[in-house]
Amino acid sequence: MSNDTERGDLPGEYPTYRPPWQRPLAPADVAGESSATDPPDRQGDATPERPGGPGTSARASRRSALMVAGLGLAAALVGGVAGGGVVAYFDRDGAAGTDQAAPAATGPTAIELTGAIVEAATSARPAVVRIESTRTTAAGREQDVGSGVVFDLEGHIVTNAHVVLETDSLKVVLADGTERPAVLVGHDFPFNDIAVLQIGPLNLKPLPIGDSSALRPGETVVAIGNPLGQFDGSISVGVVSGIAREQTFDGVRQEDLIQTDAALNNGNSGGALVNLAGQFVGMPTAVLRQSSSGQAVNGIAFALPSSRIVEIANRIIANGGAIERPSLGIEHIDLTAEALARLPRLAVNEGAVVAAVASGGPAAEAGIKPGDIIVELGGAAIDEETPLYNALMEHVPGETVRVVLNRNGRIIDVEVRLAKRS
Repeated sequence: MSNDTERGDLPGEYPTYRPPWQRPLAPADVAGESSATDPPDRQGDATPERPGGPGTSARASRRSALMVAGLGLAAALVGGVAGGGVVAYFDRDGAAGTDQAAPAATGPTAIELTGAIVEAATSARPAVVRIESTRTTAAGREQDVGSGVVFDLEGHIVTNAHVVLETDSLKVVLADGTERPAVLVGHDFPFNDIAVLQIGPLNLKPLPIGDSSALRPGETVVAIGNPLGQFDGSISVGVVSGIAREQTFDGVRQEDLIQTDAALNNGNSGGALVNLAGQFVGMPTAVLRQSSSGQAVNGIAFALPSSRIVEIANRIIANGGAIERPSLGIEHIDLTAEALARLPRLAVNEGAVVAAVASGGPAAEAGIKPGDIIVELGGAAIDEETPLYNALMEHVPGETVRVVLNRNGRIIDVEVRLAKRS
């Protein structure tokens, strides 16, 4: 597979982003004008997208195929439903106006900011690596490229899980061109899109960890990664557009995302978002290309905060593998607004539709069937604010929880002993 495509077409015609300090200065007494920001990495569909390797498309297709197969078992209720994860959509907010013109930037200020960006990028660049993966599919052998960050001197690399899952082999290329074979230590997908690799601890420079909770809207940040699989160590500059943003990825509601307008493209996933001190404050993971009403969206990208990455990575390293998470032994579809638009009329409009049940699994033993709608788990109502995975995250393998089902309009209570996620 080519390294310049993924789950949608790459950007076509967009204006080139030039930060204020790189634009021609206005006359001495005239305030500078704002310009459109550089777009995120892709266009085409109406979902927040992952700026990861091209294999994202293949993985999405495989997940869709599994879901469609599961839905076949529940055809009486959800037949004909297209498979795949459903994510939330966002309409573009209108920008607030102002009666005062911003003062024009002075030469020394622009020089200082440019110097700070150069220093941050220069110091952080050696810790950002290229991750190459291969996988075998029905179409043949595919090669993907993503990004990663040197986490410690023991050779641990942190990246997005969607960059490295379902791969046959992994290789890390350091900033100096050194190539090292890599092994997947563990991941926390889908609960957290975070994975840890390990390579030999040779000539590594870990990226200093910054305090992501200290970020403020308007703060300048620098994104470093390997876009399109051919522009290694590319630098893009933007600001923190928002903090504690809420978004649903892979069926998990996240409430601590960093929004930025730094340009991200295919291959940036798993890379670094750094502050002007050259510290790791976030990991680029997704972009928004289109609103729910079909409007084109530019300059909205999301990064996982470094605080969460460090916590999850340390747990994976301590466990020597994936974090233990509970499982019901089912495939499901959360009833989001988008899912409801595709489904036939249901008895309820909130919950999670059971698409498939694993034979011999916890759900099967409790009598849960395809077509059932889970409306409550462990006392938590299942809705768009609390998808099924979020409710599961509050429990541990081996725990017995009460699950409330709606089966063709009839309410059923069952007790389920949660298994460990495989």
